Amino acid sequence: MADTLSVKLVTPTRKLYEAEATNIIAPGANGEFGIMSGHDPWMVALGMGPLKIQNTKGELEQFFTNGGFCQIDDDKVVILAEVCEASIHIDVTRAENAKKRAEDRIAASPKDDSIDLLRAEAALRRALYRLDIAGD
Repeated sequence: MADTLSVKLVTPTRKLYEAEATNIIAPGANGEFGIMSGHDPWMVALGMGPLKIQNTKGELEQFFTNGGFCQIDDDKVVILAEVCEASIHIDVTRAENAKKRAEDRIAASPKDDSIDLLRAEAALRRALYRLDIAGD
């Protein structure tokens, strides 16, 4: 099919997605990037955030991803994600609890030197992304 991409999304433990798509928006380590048919070959590191795949039916399929790589070559896209979760499988209660824990750790960090502030901030970003993706 013209103007489509063959997309494969895998984690270390399983294949999450394999289908044709019209475009992809992904969180790069240095910012968001888009992929459409005809994209130049490229290998890029992934960051934390939403991965959006527009399938050939026009439906938007969303995933939360945190790290990995994306390889583009000849309208084939392979996404090797360290962590990835489909929007429909995000446990909202768990994400809300993680958000609360991270906020509590951040609030307590000025008084408690044992709290790793960068780690707490990363946990908060993860929880917020997961909640945002689950809500779309």
